[in-house]
Amino acid sequence: MTDHREKIVEKIKALLNKTVDNGCSEEEMSAALDKARAWMDAHEITEGELRLTKEEKAVLRSEPGDSLDPHNIKFRLMGPVARFCNCQAWQARRRDTKVVEFCGLQSDARLASWLLDTLAQFVQAEIVRHLMETLPPKSEKRRVITGFVQGCTERIGARLDALRDQSVAVATSNGRELVLVKNAAVDAKMKACGIRVTGCCLGGQTNDAGYEAGKAAGDRASFGRPVSGHNATLRLR
Repeated sequence: MTDHREKIVEKIKALLNKTVDNGCSEEEMSAALDKARAWMDAHEITEGELRLTKEEKAVLRSEPGDSLDPHNIKFRLMGPVARFCNCQAWQARRRDTKVVEFCGLQSDARLASWLLDTLAQFVQAEIVRHLMETLPPKSEKRRVITGFVQGCTERIGARLDALRDQSVAVATSNGRELVLVKNAAVDAKMKACGIRVTGCCLGGQTNDAGYEAGKAAGDRASFGRPVSGHNATLRLR
């Protein structure tokens, strides 16, 4: 790598480090991310050049302890989001509530947290929209909400998995190598922390109309930056 290219890479790294955790506002972080992506696209900087080495370690990233998920939206979405971002995800108990935790390289885990929050907010907003449009009787509301959430999260999860499969299909040999390095780092961190993820199913009675409305809403979900747009596959993989 030339000195000029090294300087560009360092500038991009500095922009990506402008996060809320590092004292920036949401607006500052968003602006820095947009600028970083523009530099990456203009100079064709790969993710591997930016940050990934075989010595990089995975980290654990957890939601705040006061996070709420009354309709299990995040629980239903955490698996597809984790797979999409090359992470592992599970629920952990924090005091009197359960929160989602991710294990992945720092930028992947940060992206997974952002994406999970963004999609959960979308589903919550769509629940409100659906209830206002249908005005179900009180006795049926729980079934309607459960069905809607199930349909919406299943559809969003299927779309994320399809995008991930598409990325895998077009990945270069370097891209596949990067994924293997990431997976090895995650496996090592999980083993070191004694964490083992097991499957869990959610039950509950659902409403068929609510489920179909939820699937339709899932088709409207936008994954936004930095998930879509030019070089999205390169950015994420």
